[in-house]
Amino acid sequence: MVRFQEGGVLTKKVIQTLGAVSLLMLVGLFAMVSVDDSYAEYFDVYPDDEFIVKTGGTVKYEAKFYDSELGSATVNYTAYLVNSNGDKQSGAVSPSTWASTTTSHTKTVTVTAPSTAGTYRLVVEYETNGDDVKKGMSQAAVKVVVPLTLSAEIVNNSDTTGSKTVMFQVDGKLVEGSEQTVEKLAFNAKKTVTYEWVTDSLGEGRHTYTLVTEDGDIIKTGEFYLGHKDYQWATIIMGILFVILLIALIYVVRKPVKNYGKPKGRR
Repeated sequence: MVRFQEGGVLTKKVIQTLGAVSLLMLVGLFAMVSVDDSYAEYFDVYPDDEFIVKTGGTVKYEAKFYDSELGSATVNYTAYLVNSNGDKQSGAVSPSTWASTTTSHTKTVTVTAPSTAGTYRLVVEYETNGDDVKKGMSQAAVKVVVPLTLSAEIVNNSDTTGSKTVMFQVDGKLVEGSEQTVEKLAFNAKKTVTYEWVTDSLGEGRHTYTLVTEDGDIIKTGEFYLGHKDYQWATIIMGILFVILLIALIYVVRKPVKNYGKPKGRR
């Protein structure tokens, strides 16, 4: 039977083994930290969240590159916009090509939205031309929508001629950025306030809008529909069927009755 005595041979071997394992772990951890501190590389396009922009509008992105071991190599970049089918959109990105020779580099890229609404992707590729060729790519989503135009007419029915700050609400919620100042209006004078709202947060169907003052006074209310109104298609189909039935009825009523003569008498 083996006895574990203080200062025994087996106890010393166990202690030596544990010490060696601990030392190796510390050396490995130090090596990992040394590697992470001595070399770093990344490339990304910001912001990487989906951008919502109106058709024909512009939006800016930042392409950020860093390589601690770039050396004297040149980094060449290519940027382009593709639709959901992967087709490139001509002239949608500016600049579409550029180059840099610095370890850390940031470039602002402007995307011009196409005239067709949909989901697109901004793609930026890079490649170095040194001895150690490196390639990479980053991309970000761009959602293009048709803007919704909110419009309301203001009539000054009071003796107040001061300026007012007004804003739109849709379905009871404030439309961010719709605030605008209406300059002095004479008595009974009219002014149309409009705002081009770029959003994809509304579903199909009926929606209400309100033009209010900064004090909460309601100036104008109205409604609009996205998609088709309720029962619109059913109404159209019923109308077509009614016209067809009416034509058939008129045809039957106006159709002349043929006279085949008197029936032959019995023999």
